Amino acid sequence: MEDTFKIDFKNGAVVDTVMIYGNIDAHVERHFDDLFQQISNNRVVLDFSATGRINSMGIAILLRTFKKIKSEKKCEICIQGLNKTNSMLFKMTGIFVLASEVCSN
Repeated sequence: MEDTFKIDFKNGAVVDTVMIYGNIDAHVERHFDDLFQQISNNRVVLDFSATGRINSMGIAILLRTFKKIKSEKKCEICIQGLNKTNSMLFKMTGIFVLASEVCSN
């Protein structure tokens, strides 16, 4: 499973952009640890348009990662490209308390 998961990271002048490919589960936690280390701007956009299934362990990983980014990096986290299922999952689990679907300019 892990070999089908991938994160593409781009440092921009003002915004870091992250494209997430594949399913998010317990097998991908180290990828999110690596992601935290790469963030250098005060805004990060995570694009979930190529993301498949996110299970409960995946939600836990995302919550931990987002909390760490917000508290230690002092970043605004923006989410885009969610499918209907993952959008509902994010609403039900409180991820939108830590991140938003719309970034301020």
